[in-house]
Amino acid sequence: MVRTLLGSTALLSVLLITPQAQAAETTPSPAMETPQLKLSGQTSFNSYFFNNKRLFRATKDGANQECSQRKYGRGQLFAVENSRLKVNVDGKTDPGMEYGLVFVFDGDTNADHFVREDYLYFGGSWGRIYAGDTKGVEDTMPFGGYDNWGATGFLNGGTLSRVVNETTGTVDSIDLVGETSRDTKLTYITPRKYGFQVGVSYTPRTEHRGEQTIDSGKSVLSTKKPFTTDTIASGINFIHKFTNGVETALSATSIFGQTHPEFRHAPARRNVASFALGGLISYSNFGFSAEYGNNGKSQQFKMGGNKVNAGQFVDFGVSYKWGATTLSAGYYYGWRKALGGDPTSNFVSRKAKTNAVAAAVDHKLAPGLGVYAEYENFQMKNPAALAEGRRVNELLKTCGDFKGPVKSNKANVFVVGSRLVF
Repeated sequence: MVRTLLGSTALLSVLLITPQAQAAETTPSPAMETPQLKLSGQTSFNSYFFNNKRLFRATKDGANQECSQRKYGRGQLFAVENSRLKVNVDGKTDPGMEYGLVFVFDGDTNADHFVREDYLYFGGSWGRIYAGDTKGVEDTMPFGGYDNWGATGFLNGGTLSRVVNETTGTVDSIDLVGETSRDTKLTYITPRKYGFQVGVSYTPRTEHRGEQTIDSGKSVLSTKKPFTTDTIASGINFIHKFTNGVETALSATSIFGQTHPEFRHAPARRNVASFALGGLISYSNFGFSAEYGNNGKSQQFKMGGNKVNAGQFVDFGVSYKWGATTLSAGYYYGWRKALGGDPTSNFVSRKAKTNAVAAAVDHKLAPGLGVYAEYENFQMKNPAALAEGRRVNELLKTCGDFKGPVKSNKANVFVVGSRLVF
């Protein structure tokens, strides 16, 4: 598959170069347009008011390791989020091929990196190629409930990472297992024909970006996690607008990759095989969208009789626009088969689940400037949290993915914020 992708890219390059070479033989070289520099960006200021029913507590695992976690209880927090400055250098050849360079600088003053994205792109009637550190088709091509989530973006925002105590072993993300984030990759997307568009992304190794050094035998993150190599993400979507004003969109995305454990000699894990189906429909000022995701057994431990899986999820979103004001609501449900019973003997399947709802109102004050308010409620439960935490920590001789353990938590969050986009 990888050789096919690279071979196709090489062939595409030849097809692009050949017409220009032939034109140069018959006509004088035309003057190319000077690449143009463009700046854009955004930032948000949020005020969180939150309350968690349960705190994370430090516990001793089977390997006698201290597994501490965040200890959010209740309180209030200011946060500057989603701050970025985007620099585009866009050019165009005389035959019509577009090309450019994109830098996205991170405005987080507490971040451990400065550049969020760095990639080249080439485009024309044949499609578009992206090469570098940017999102893959598993992130850019699907549709889902999040397309109608307002304010901070619900699960797309910072609530879970900033003020909510996540329950051990629950599914609480709209990202598929194996998602490659902004790891260095090569992407090709076809032009849209009859409403259809197809794309594929190849990532040699997750966790690697730019000139970063790697260790082929272990995770390079400070918190060790499984990683994948030779990841292939594919996507297809369809968009159609009817004459009565109804617009529909459908999408299907998948991720396949070879999983490697956190470090050398750690227990083997299953390869990544996950997919998602989504769609949306809009008419006038109304919008509705939904998605179903299935992670299968991606990155789970290979063990005889192990019925544990990486979980499934559904998400929904609805919105209504009234002048400069938009009302929206969202719902998320994630579930998985978790490890129950005696962690040192038989596996017993137990269900871990997450229920989450959100409601938001956005108001536009001026071009690019808006304010919003949002309420979010999370209910998370994993009856097998203790067994899973002990088992995983025994296998890895460290805290691993499962910290806590926390069997359940209920959290309420209210956010008031403002955003400037230019």
